[in-house]
Amino acid sequence: MMMTDPGEAMMARLATLAGIAPSYRDADGQIRPLLPETRAGVLRALGFDSEVPVAVAEAVAALTEAPWREMLAPVVVLSAGDPQPELPVVIAERAIPETVRWRITLEDGTAREGRAALAELPVRERAASMGRLRLALPLPADLPPGYHRLEITIGMAAASTRLVQPPPHAWLPEWLSEGARKWGIGTALFALWSKQSWGIGDYGDLARFAALAGEWGAEIVGINPVHAPMPGAGADPNPYRPSSRYFLNPLHLDLAALGGAAPGPWPVPEAGVDYALVHQRKHAALAALFRAGTWDAAGFAAFRAAGGVALERFAVFNTLAEHFAPRLGRDWPAALRHPDAAGIAAFCHENADRIAYHAWLQFLAEGQMARAAGAGAGLYRDLAVGVDPDGAEVWADAGQFLAGARIGAPPDAFTPAGQDWGLPPPDPRVLTASGYAGYTALLAANMRNATALRIDHVMGLERLYVIPPGVTAAEGAYLRYPREDLLGLLTLESHRHRCLLVGEDLGTVPEGFRARLAAAGILSYRLLLFERWPNGLFHRPGRYPRRALASFATHDLPSFRSWWKGAELPPEARAPRQQEREELLAALRDRGFALEDIAPVAALDPAALARLIAALHAFLGRSPSALVLASLGDLLAECAQINRPGTAAASNWRHRHRLPLEVMDQETTLQQGLAALTEARAAPAEAEE
Repeated sequence: MMMTDPGEAMMARLATLAGIAPSYRDADGQIRPLLPETRAGVLRALGFDSEVPVAVAEAVAALTEAPWREMLAPVVVLSAGDPQPELPVVIAERAIPETVRWRITLEDGTAREGRAALAELPVRERAASMGRLRLALPLPADLPPGYHRLEITIGMAAASTRLVQPPPHAWLPEWLSEGARKWGIGTALFALWSKQSWGIGDYGDLARFAALAGEWGAEIVGINPVHAPMPGAGADPNPYRPSSRYFLNPLHLDLAALGGAAPGPWPVPEAGVDYALVHQRKHAALAALFRAGTWDAAGFAAFRAAGGVALERFAVFNTLAEHFAPRLGRDWPAALRHPDAAGIAAFCHENADRIAYHAWLQFLAEGQMARAAGAGAGLYRDLAVGVDPDGAEVWADAGQFLAGARIGAPPDAFTPAGQDWGLPPPDPRVLTASGYAGYTALLAANMRNATALRIDHVMGLERLYVIPPGVTAAEGAYLRYPREDLLGLLTLESHRHRCLLVGEDLGTVPEGFRARLAAAGILSYRLLLFERWPNGLFHRPGRYPRRALASFATHDLPSFRSWWKGAELPPEARAPRQQEREELLAALRDRGFALEDIAPVAALDPAALARLIAALHAFLGRSPSALVLASLGDLLAECAQINRPGTAAASNWRHRHRLPLEVMDQETTLQQGLAALTEARAAPAEAEE
């Protein structure tokens, strides 16, 4: 008979209670068990002492008893579409003879009230050792979607909670519900440029491009995250590693709209974005405009008041970061390392003008973003999964994150060593205990001025791959998050902002997760490069699901022209690309595209390449998917790859399109691709397989 180590059993129990998965299924379908050192590291990051058996036992007892100590949870997110919603209520068994009185104050100020005998309520769970019961209190079935307040009274005891009623599913535009199929164009905002922009795409360029795309017939214009970056001229330009996701990138401000003439000379587009130069010139010009004071002072005062503590802390952080550059926050004086530290008040008093300047930049950015959102095709924004550990978002509320741990991805065929993104994971316990206030505020900030929102690494709603200190990316573990609550809040916010949701569900996806997203009205993210049979053959358009956004690739993958040439591969590894080119041509020809004269060779003449690009987009356009997103880089037959993951390539996040906005209307390859896509979207879709 095999004996179980009591200490090991207790550690395993603690890990389970803390939300650490005991294993996961990798990209090859193999089960990877949780390593002891990984388990210990994640527990430490969560604040548990995993080295002392007594401490482990006490933590297990505390986590086991915690759900039974309060009558109501700090927030209750009801099940969407439940015909009989229930409120979990914890009582002492001796209270069974009592009556519960409840009152719901709805968001609009009206109230619902009722009462019930506890003895008549269903018992859902029993904690016999604590003498407590979890009862199910029925609530009205017609509660409107929204954030409500519920109060209950049992005898002399009272409790209250934030009660959230989500809609049955995320907001869907009328055209999608009616079966129409639309398309859009995706680009990195920094890659756009015009004759009046300052070395980087700006919100004015975005407005001009949205207007142009709308004239072409696009429903949306997709852009990279435009979150606020780390302060300083030498900051990492990676938009998926921002300082704060609540605020916008001031480097994208349109200086021409503020009365500034572009200084020159700027580097040629082929040289890419020179972030240090852009930072230097733009901030010099903006600071001068701020000092001149010829802007809307009353509007700024109202904006700053509405921004409250969050905006103020962000502006203070940026000012601190400038003051102590290049030192990171962890190396600042102890009296300034967090918002409530002893020296913050004095620092704010001494640097009031500069703090106001950083708040003013957000005032300008929000205004320009709003104008871009109303210029033509709707904006399809992107919400990054995490933030820089030394940035404003962590400084403002460090308790929301697990210090020292990082988010990443497990090993797969593309990255056999796994991925370490260096982003701190949110603490799931703090997330819930706070009533999800920060989460809903983050969603609102990113759905504002958005027709659609891409949720980066949407699997984070259910679990995140966490790498504790001292462990490699291949040895991480999955930490569970309150999926149903987060999904409910996400769908509610989408309705409040009339914002279509797209979930970036690529990589190691939990079983059944895509079906859950579809049921919640969230579009899947399907890339032609990944939509293949196990033998490598490409799926035909009818295989793409209806509730999906289909595209060729994404910013971390090669452009179509680069992929065709195998440019992202070292020369010695390019031989298999010949077979892939043949397979793609076979898929296109199978659908009737007249490409017989095009050979599967790396080098194509411009006319053949343009025909191939048009056929590729028409192929995607025939899918039943609600949206097809064409990359502007692909439509311009560009070879550049926006980002090469896992590298420090000098070209990462610096690409600029080869043509300015003023002449894109005259680009033949682009217009051929758009015409083919428009025609395919207007024709009936291929039947779903």
